[in-house]
Formats: sequence, C-alpha cells, structure tokens
Amino acid sequence: MNYPKRVLLGITGGIAAYKAPALIRSLRKSGVEVRAILTDAARPLVGTEALRVLSDGPVYSDGTPPIHDIEHIRLSEWADALLVAPATANTIAKFAAGIADNLLTTTALSLRKPILVAPAMNTAMWDHPATRRNVETLMELGYRLLPVGSGPLACGTEGPGRMLDIESITEQTMLVHARRTLVGKRILLAAGPTVEPLDPVRVITNRSSGRMGAALAHAAHAMGAEVTAVSGPSSVPIPNMVRNIQVSSAQDMAKALEQEYPNTDICIMAAAVSDFRPAEYASRKIRRESGGTTIVKLEPNPDIAAMLGKRKENQFLIGFALETEDGHERAAEKMNHKGCDMMVHNTVSSSLDGARSRITLLYRNHPPEPLPRMHKRDCAYSILVRASQRMGLAYG
Repeated sequence: MNYPKRVLLGITGGIAAYKAPALIRSLRKSGVEVRAILTDAARPLVGTEALRVLSDGPVYSDGTPPIHDIEHIRLSEWADALLVAPATANTIAKFAAGIADNLLTTTALSLRKPILVAPAMNTAMWDHPATRRNVETLMELGYRLLPVGSGPLACGTEGPGRMLDIESITEQTMLVHARRTLVGKRILLAAGPTVEPLDPVRVITNRSSGRMGAALAHAAHAMGAEVTAVSGPSSVPIPNMVRNIQVSSAQDMAKALEQEYPNTDICIMAAAVSDFRPAEYASRKIRRESGGTTIVKLEPNPDIAAMLGKRKENQFLIGFALETEDGHERAAEKMNHKGCDMMVHNTVSSSLDGARSRITLLYRNHPPEPLPRMHKRDCAYSILVRASQRMGLAYG
C-alpha cells in the first residue's frame, strides 16, 4: 500500500478547528509529515504556535509573510495529499465554484493530488440544498468527501454535522491512495467477538479485539464500498462512518447476518464467533462450592459461515480461519466445507490483540498466498484487493 508521506492540513473557521492539534499528532504517529494552512477565520480558534510545535514545521496563512515564492504552487508540489479538516460550508462552496481567494483555496485549485474533505457545520447548514449540491459537485470533481458524524453541536442542538472522529480521519487519510474498485458494491462484514452468557455475571467469550474488522471497514469504505457491519462487543470499535449493527451472542449475529445477506455483494466473516454456548443459562449467579467441581455443559453454536455458504447466490464469501498451527490444510478444509470463495488463514501467535498480523490467503483452485507480517490496515487492504481481482473488478 502506497501511503502518503506528506500531508497538507487545511484548517478552516469551524469550532472543530480546536481538534487540529490532536489530528496532527495522530497523523504524525502514523508516520506522516504534516504542514498546516490556516484560513483567517480559523486563526482565532487554534494556536499557531501549538500547530508549529506539533507538526515540527511552518504554519501557513494569509496573515503571515510568505515563506516561498508562489507559495501555493510550492505547497501543492510538496504534498502527497491535502486534508481539509474541518471544512466549513463556506470553504466547501468555494471549492465547488473554483474560487481561489486565499492560500488554502489557491493551493487546492493548483493541486493534482488527492483532496480529502471532512465537513463540519450546523445541521441546518449541512442539510441545506446549496450545501448538498456543493458536496455533489466536489465528488464529481474527484474530491474525497468524508461523512459527518451525528451528535451534540456547538450551537446546542443535536444532529448530523459534527466532524468525523480523529481516528477515522487519520485512517481514511492513510488510505487515500486506495484503488476505488468497490464503488457501488455492498459489503457485509462480521467483526469482533461474540459473548455467551453463563449466568448474570459470567460469560464465555474470546480474546478477539475486533481490530481486523475495524481495519476492513476502513479499507472497504476507502475503496468506495457501502459497508454494513455486524459486530460483537470489541475493544477496537467499528468506525462510525459505516452502518453498524451491534450484537452480543452468536445466535444474534447469525440472525442479523442472515437478514442482511441477500442484498450483499461481498460478505466477510472476520468475527471470532464462539463455537459453543452454555446449554443452560443460570438465572442466578453460580456459586462456588467449597472443594467441589462445577460442570458446565456446552452446546454448539451455529456455523454462520457454512450457513451463508449454503445460501450463496452471487455473493463472494470470505472466511477467516484462526488456528494454533501454521499449516494451511485445516484452513483449506474449512474453505471447502463452508462454501467460501476465499479464506484468510492466520495463527493465534501472529494475530490476536496486536496491530500487526501475518496472514495467508487461500483460494479455490489456486496455491496459497502467504503475505509478510504487516499492519492490519495493510492486511485488510490486501484482502479486499485480492477479492476484487478474483471477482474480476477493474481497478478505478
């Protein structure tokens, strides 16, 4: 994956500008060199010195002496991508109309690299037909529009219009060069662990963090897909830019996936589904008897991937096989038994909890493809690229 190494951060005059220092810190933590451009309206909202220290570089604005000749051209040549966060309705309108009346808009107009826009404004402004038209124009021009969040706004109301969270903006920026092969495709993603209650206090679950599921959601969104996630309780949540159906038990997950499956192009079974559940639920806490042994009877949970494999029509089904051994034979057996088109094989030692993993991709009538140990962001993107290739989708 070709990640951007140098990102221009355009900061406009929305109250969310106060989050710019945290965004710079997050981008730099991901290995990105950042330079900030402030509009005049943003300057009272965020400290220039804080931006300079955190970015370890100059901060540009119309109110400061230029550092370079023809500064907007030099900046557009320097950057691998431009990220505008927050992007006000005013700046979005200027971009859509091709207005170049400040350093940020002139730089955007001269840039021939990807431009990501993270809108932030009042709900009424976001819903206004003029803003909707401007957003559509930007998308037609090739801008990457990030979705807005929903919740409490600075004006005291609640609704859509909040700037997307810092982590999601960072992930989408890192994936800005992703091939848009999944535009128009609907992806159903099962992610995270499931939880099987034993009594009002105890549960049977597993160590899955949900990190791979979150990475797949980010990558699929960056590649243009419409994503629906069905997720168990995870320490790494599904990004709020995608539709997420939250469940707890394996049976709940099976019902949700069964309902969503018919309208799906690609189904990815990245969830760590509990193989067993207690045969009986104790309505009161099970007490420990002194010196005694407590026996818990278990019964099998539904094999969700196999269930979906039997109902497959035109869907491309991707399974996951987490094993304690490195051999691929067991994973290949699972792929054939469950009716999967592709299987992702990983081991407990290389995958659980951490941000990096080593996976092997298995296909029908094709040799296994081992991939090097890498960030789960790279694993997720590799999985989706290979799926696109197997489906015969042209790169966009």
